[in-house]
Amino acid sequence: MDGHPDTMAWAGTITFGDGWAVYRGSAADNTLHAHAAIQVVFAEAGSATVVSGKGEDHVGAVILIRPLAEHALTSRGNVTLLYAEPQSPLAFRLSDLAAQADICVIDPNAFPAQRPDEDLPHWIGRVAERHDAKPPLDRRLRHALALLAETPGTASISETSRRCDLSESRLRTLAREQLGLPLSTWLVWRKLERAARAMNDGETLAMAAAAGGFADQAHLARAMRRMFGITPRTAQSSSLRRDSRSVQELM
Repeated sequence: MDGHPDTMAWAGTITFGDGWAVYRGSAADNTLHAHAAIQVVFAEAGSATVVSGKGEDHVGAVILIRPLAEHALTSRGNVTLLYAEPQSPLAFRLSDLAAQADICVIDPNAFPAQRPDEDLPHWIGRVAERHDAKPPLDRRLRHALALLAETPGTASISETSRRCDLSESRLRTLAREQLGLPLSTWLVWRKLERAARAMNDGETLAMAAAAGGFADQAHLARAMRRMFGITPRTAQSSSLRRDSRSVQELM
């Protein structure tokens, strides 16, 4: 990204599904960041390197990163990056593999191999179905998440809590207990998802920021760098897939 001939750029494809996103392509350095999603880094060949906020190197073919764990990907070469929303069955399955560590190297055999003729939604469904049964989310929290997801850029947490017969403080507590992160952080993830989908459809960065409910392009850039360690312009240059469809459309 600095123009040096030996520096690889982020160049690949991003696919979105129901509660997940996958990036596939070449990886370059990014800055320390932490996001709402649980993330898995798959090295396409050899190993990948993830550096924690404390400066510890985690090197392996598959590396799992819990939500809100500060980290940076420093590897060169092609990777697959899988992101899962914290309340999804896929995230539950991934959490089963992580023990208590914020960042850990995972045995690649823990994941079913993706068949050559298998699309991403089907493979991710096979990964998710392996998870142990977890207690369902509180119905009021589920309702709140559904309402907030409809318009993440303009949704009010306080108004949503009233519609769900909860105090705002109780709703925030439920989110922290059952999602493992603040509700406001989850909401930023959904806003970024909206903005990324707009970029995926060929919108300008300014239009993508508006679609995500950000004040302006600079607000989107700050949020994306904080959450993913890269800028919207870098993400936009990754040749986002124009034909990305949700898991419901493909299954």
